[in-house]
Amino acid sequence: MNAGKLDKRVLIKRQTKSSDGFGGFTSTNATQSTIWANVNFTKGDVTSKNGRKKRSLQIELLVRKKTADTILTTDLLQIENISGLYQINDMYDADYKYYTKLIATKRD
Repeated sequence: MNAGKLDKRVLIKRQTKSSDGFGGFTSTNATQSTIWANVNFTKGDVTSKNGRKKRSLQIELLVRKKTADTILTTDLLQIENISGLYQINDMYDADYKYYTKLIATKRD
């Protein structure tokens, strides 16, 4: 794998809680880090349920193994210049020696 193929910037978003000033908490998604990845759109589907159409989109990301060690499976991914957040479904070592593959689907 040529490192030059890691050509997309991906924002890693993690849920954080902050005090709302009234004794409660507000949850927000804050950017944890920014990484480089090779992004491939692998599967897309449009389904209709109860008269409402829903689009699902699945992507595969290839990232460096040391970079992937900082990512949690509860984190959300946002590809730079593409709208929407992606939820991580699976994370495993790729066939390549120093890379990890992430499988994620777009959230509604």
